[in-house]
Amino acid sequence: MSTARRTGWVLAGLAIAVVVVVAAAFFASGDPDGLERVAENLGFGDAAEGSPFSIIADYVVPGLDGPLATVVAGVVGVVVLFVLLWLVGKALARRPGER
Repeated sequence: MSTARRTGWVLAGLAIAVVVVVAAAFFASGDPDGLERVAENLGFGDAAEGSPFSIIADYVVPGLDGPLATVVAGVVGVVVLFVLLWLVGKALARRPGER
């Protein structure tokens, strides 16, 4: 497969991922997920500790409101995941003599 054709497939995949994120953001619920709901119902929701770091807390970008904040957080997530997987793919694709 030629490089241009492969690039086209990669860009098409990224575009599809971004479209899915944008569409799904408008259906995202602000209610707690299943684990949070159980913790609230059983009364130990406040006992949970926060994570030691947070890149985009609750899938919301600070300074943005509504679904736009969720869309931007999702797109950032898609891009970060793509870059990480691309780097892993490049590392694994090296031939033994190239190291």
